[in-house]
Amino acid sequence: MQSQQLTSNKQVSSHTILAILGTGLLSFCGILLETAMNVTFPTLMHTFGVSISAVQWLTSGYLLVASLVMTLASYMHKQFKLKLLFIWAVDLFFVGLFLCIYAINFPMLLIGRLIGGIATGMSTPLLFGIINYDIPVQKLGRYMAMGAIIVSMASVGPTYGGLVLFHLGWRAIFWIVLPLAVFAAILGIFNIRQTRPIHKTQLDLKGFLWLAGVFVLISLAFNEAAVHGWASLFFWILLLLGFASGWLYANHALHLSTALINIHIFKYHRFVLSFVAYALCQLINIGMSFLLPNYGQLVVGANSLWAGLLLLPGSLLRLFLMPFGGVVLDKKGAAMPILTGISTTLLSGILFLSFQSYLTIPLMTLFYALFSAGFSLTFSNLLTDGMKQLPGDLKGDGNAAFNAIQQYAGSIGASLMATFISISQLHANGLTTTRATARGSMHDFVVLIVMALLMLGLQIFNFRLAKQKTNDSKVH
Repeated sequence: MQSQQLTSNKQVSSHTILAILGTGLLSFCGILLETAMNVTFPTLMHTFGVSISAVQWLTSGYLLVASLVMTLASYMHKQFKLKLLFIWAVDLFFVGLFLCIYAINFPMLLIGRLIGGIATGMSTPLLFGIINYDIPVQKLGRYMAMGAIIVSMASVGPTYGGLVLFHLGWRAIFWIVLPLAVFAAILGIFNIRQTRPIHKTQLDLKGFLWLAGVFVLISLAFNEAAVHGWASLFFWILLLLGFASGWLYANHALHLSTALINIHIFKYHRFVLSFVAYALCQLINIGMSFLLPNYGQLVVGANSLWAGLLLLPGSLLRLFLMPFGGVVLDKKGAAMPILTGISTTLLSGILFLSFQSYLTIPLMTLFYALFSAGFSLTFSNLLTDGMKQLPGDLKGDGNAAFNAIQQYAGSIGASLMATFISISQLHANGLTTTRATARGSMHDFVVLIVMALLMLGLQIFNFRLAKQKTNDSKVH
């Protein structure tokens, strides 16, 4: 069975559109809850008596589990029917949801969030798998943008969380999502169609364990740094073990035809450049959504309502700009929207750092709207441009890799922001908690700027390679 992408004039069926909507809404619900929890951290720290380095696991742990499940996406999509995978994701989502609603202590709440991470780790690759496989290539940019909108609109989570927390309490955050999740389940179950062949394949369990080692060890390393500082010997040991596990997976996958993620996708240089920039983009995005609501409450002194509302205008702006970015890519190519977007993201980071001593909720709202404009032009277009560099038989592996790194980069983003704040509080040297948090946040803004600069450099090089390749093809 051939991908429908090969038929350039193929009309997109209503079932495909509704399947995209159903899988997208389930992912939206999961990521909405993940980002909504960021604004609840000060409340949960007080309620359950835990530190910021512990409570941030509600975000980083969720994203860590989701990213691990996403490494299995290519295998699961070959082995099982898509509708069955969606049903499993729905079941797990509701189990995790009710555990969180009725949590009587922090471990129970964390377990609920981890189970929710499994559900999102299954539903998000389904969303982009359907788009990559069933949408004609001429319409891919706008549909990838549509998928990215559904997922990235969960960035309204801190606003949603702040409003609900302020008026109804944190448990209501989970209750209110329930009807939308039921609607998503109905859409997906009745509209997902099996348009690709199923063939039994062997699970690369050894490879999964090596990948799990990478993700878990590096996450634990940052948690160790948050508790004992960058000089902790255990931090460096965990970090080195994580990198060693990555090397072992790469060596293992090179000699295995049924690897979880085919390592040969990284032979395509422009794919690699888009992949790394995409990871940095998501790291910055989740880092910002973690940092700003907490900065608004712990440093500026705003309540949870205003700390959540500061992200709303920027989040709504994404709704309009992401489709525009996808259309520009389809018509003009990837360079214009991506380079413009990264430059705007960089500018927003510089403004946050430069005006840190004068930040107010309105000023943070303005700077975050600028950041969201840059993110909207960059995020889905990096994914689209990267996937275009792969041949058809590697697209499933590319999709799994992109989805896994999206979640894991978010996990590292939350952990990294929390680590700098925690270390600053740990070595306060007489500073108040507010001043120590502000100092740690300043370090966070510097790190985010450096990442944006790196992302810009990678994409400038990427498009030079593309231009050189075009010129070489004209010569020959």
